[in-house]
Amino acid sequence: MKKGFFTLLLLTGIYLSSCQKDTTVKPQTSATLNSQTSTVATPALNHASTSSVATPAVDTVKGYMRVQLAASATSTDNILIDFNPASSAAFVKTEDAVYLQGFGAVSLSSLTSDGTACAINTMPLTVPGRTVALNVGAKADGLYTLKLLTLSSIPINYSIWLKDRYMKDSLDFRNNNTYAFNIATKDTTSYGKNRFTIVLRKN
Repeated sequence: MKKGFFTLLLLTGIYLSSCQKDTTVKPQTSATLNSQTSTVATPALNHASTSSVATPAVDTVKGYMRVQLAASATSTDNILIDFNPASSAAFVKTEDAVYLQGFGAVSLSSLTSDGTACAINTMPLTVPGRTVALNVGAKADGLYTLKLLTLSSIPINYSIWLKDRYMKDSLDFRNNNTYAFNIATKDTTSYGKNRFTIVLRKN
């Protein structure tokens, strides 16, 4: 009798303990709450940050210009300045063609951003614009002309200026395609790579 009574009490205690364990809710600690809050909030913050950052404008202009230096109708030298957004402003042998000095009366090349003289110079036309230095040469004193022979696929909202540092002058090259100037071979500032630049600027 006593043995059965004690067995009944033992089973009852185990049952009550099991019920209490199942129905008890474990309180969340502050560390647990903070972890959950952080997990939920992070995606929202990241989304807000991403949407508020403006995507920089990328220029996709592909075009070119041909420029000529002339002493006369038969003594000329031409260069090509090519614009490609996938190219480099510095010299790249697969994109550019190095200028080779000939025996003509005049010589003309354009300079890459690292100073290489090129007959064909390929570079990106960036959103702010681009400055291209010219290297002009002649064997004799006299009157010469720089002429914009061809302008292809350069958007109209880019102004194109020929800058003459020696004369402190400039020409709207898009609307006035010929510029006459003098070279004095004894005056090294009247020719070479430091006198002329072409400036393209987005309006």
